[in-house]
Amino acid sequence: MMRKTIGLAVMLVLMAVGVTAAAQADLSAFPVGTTKMVYSIVTEEMNDPEMLTITVVSHGEDQYTLGMNVEASGTADQLGGFGFLTMGSSLSYGGGQDVSYSALQALIDQRSHLQPGGDYILAGGGSFKDITSVEIAGIQCLQGSFLDPKNEDTKTTMAFSLTSPVYVFPLIRVEELRSGEWVTTLKMELTDYEFTAPEG
Repeated sequence: MMRKTIGLAVMLVLMAVGVTAAAQADLSAFPVGTTKMVYSIVTEEMNDPEMLTITVVSHGEDQYTLGMNVEASGTADQLGGFGFLTMGSSLSYGGGQDVSYSALQALIDQRSHLQPGGDYILAGGGSFKDITSVEIAGIQCLQGSFLDPKNEDTKTTMAFSLTSPVYVFPLIRVEELRSGEWVTTLKMELTDYEFTAPEG
């Protein structure tokens, strides 16, 4: 179960960070200066959350520095999958199950058209439902739940920033249906957002 959860975390982080098209915002959206984003990543198996820090430095003239740092505390068994997150060597979700990249990509591409209270049908039959307006780390967001008909016992809640550029979604929460109840297996949430303008 540990490696299953870490594998999903890696897929979501790489999808949002490693693939520019899937990022919440392109680097060009970040103002000149330093934007620091701190995320808490919680899984069922970890005693303490992993902390992911992403820093985007925009130097101007289409020049950027992108940094990522991950920290975690726990037992040796709990940290057994930690290398997968930092090395980015796994994209699978559990025993060979795949998350529908095309449906998620379509959702990301159409995020500017989302409205609170709306339900949206995605390519391949997936849906994005229960959309609400929320504030996360001081950023106004739209949040909803992605349901994949190919994996009906899993629900992914995602939030999209409306007011500030972020490189990873402000919220990603994965839940599994167990004995008729939704149980959170992974939660990645923006906890701190800071922008520092260049000196002078």
